[in-house]
Amino acid sequence: MTRQGKDVIKIGKDEKRLLDVAAKALSKAYVLWGVGVGAAVLAEDGQVYEGCNIESWISGLGICAERNAINHAVLHGNRKIKLVAVVMEDNDCEPRPCGACLQYIHDFADPKTKVFMAKTKDGKVRVNSAVVKTIGELLPLVYRAK
Repeated sequence: MTRQGKDVIKIGKDEKRLLDVAAKALSKAYVLWGVGVGAAVLAEDGQVYEGCNIESWISGLGICAERNAINHAVLHGNRKIKLVAVVMEDNDCEPRPCGACLQYIHDFADPKTKVFMAKTKDGKVRVNSAVVKTIGELLPLVYRAK
């Protein structure tokens, strides 16, 4: 468990496993100019899929870790995401999905789906840095067809 403001965050077995998988994926990130990110998603069937960001010198050709993990899940027939973990190396940036990734996560998840975000140090998750929000909290004005 860790604290988020005055709230206590419960990090259970699934959440810890997802954060650890995301940290392992972070070690594979291909970073040319930005910040390395690792992600993992828990699909509806219980399978975990990882992703890392892969950058390109040409803007727009790279892919974020979260979308990479979701694409990995979809490739294996899983189109429903139950839980998301996102990690970054301990630096000045706060780990969180970008706007494009929030929309993408929402496309494959429920607004109440939790996103666990944490920092890593030397490949290990700093559990005391963990923050959890729902997709609905992170993206309250989601784009969707009527």
